[in-house]
Amino acid sequence: MAQYQPTKRPIEDRYSVHFDEARDRLILGVYDGHGGTSAAEYVSEELPAQLLQEPPSAHTSVFQQMDDSMVGAFLKDHSVMRIKSDQWIQHAQNVRSGCTALVCDIDLRSLAATVSNAGDCRLVVCHLDRKEPQKPMSVRYETLDLNAKTPSEQERIKTEHPNEDSVIVGGRLFGKLMSTRGFGDGYYKFPLKGMLGKWSHRRYIDALSEIEQPGKVPMNAQYDIYFDKYQTPPYVTARPESGTITILPSDVMILASDGLWDLISSQELALLITEIHAQASGNSAVQLLQRVMDAKSPGDDVTILIFQTEG
Repeated sequence: MAQYQPTKRPIEDRYSVHFDEARDRLILGVYDGHGGTSAAEYVSEELPAQLLQEPPSAHTSVFQQMDDSMVGAFLKDHSVMRIKSDQWIQHAQNVRSGCTALVCDIDLRSLAATVSNAGDCRLVVCHLDRKEPQKPMSVRYETLDLNAKTPSEQERIKTEHPNEDSVIVGGRLFGKLMSTRGFGDGYYKFPLKGMLGKWSHRRYIDALSEIEQPGKVPMNAQYDIYFDKYQTPPYVTARPESGTITILPSDVMILASDGLWDLISSQELALLITEIHAQASGNSAVQLLQRVMDAKSPGDDVTILIFQTEG
């Protein structure tokens, strides 16, 4: 594992490694936080634990249920005629911030893996052809980055929110948020129903504005700018894209936040992993990060996890 933070603020990325010894089940995760660390901190601890309680086939429902629970806890705290819970500040921080989530759920006996991606962290599997070991590794599998710039995400949003031309503006959600999938970001998920819908939504934004980070203009002071076109939430979903792969003995699997992919492509990664793999010494993630940083300076948080079988 390796991490890098290019500024003085706390790193907002998180990662997780959870192992169920009884079932030889390993869950690796990378979480790219934004708007604070609360969502990424919470999700990196709770999501793998909840996934381990269910079969890998249940990833989608576990992702969605957990996010629904996060948003629901905040809404209960701010319902009319209810008293706030003792955890109301934490509940608010969890949905005021947000995070993407990428997990790989591995059966270590069969090396079958379920990969679930809600956001723009990326998993890449680099493969060495043992028949031609002198050749560079190739990219055998990679996830698709899912954000407001991804054509398939733009089409999905147009389908789910027809006749709303201002949802994607300048490659961002309402011109503000890059994320279209992930946890938290409640301000683009809160309901807007009935005659009191707009009034209720403003109340929720007022509540989030109470815990705004120092030095930032609170959302309620910019409500009309942020939410003028807010009509059919939710606009951000925690529903992941999931798939299955079988890890081969000559594979090297890399999970990383988008801070890495801003600097190199998956194909460039495979070439670097080939060189690092040939040395067969030290922490591969640290070596990869250093090689990338020798060529370019990261402008965003970087988190790298690398998995490789002993075979």
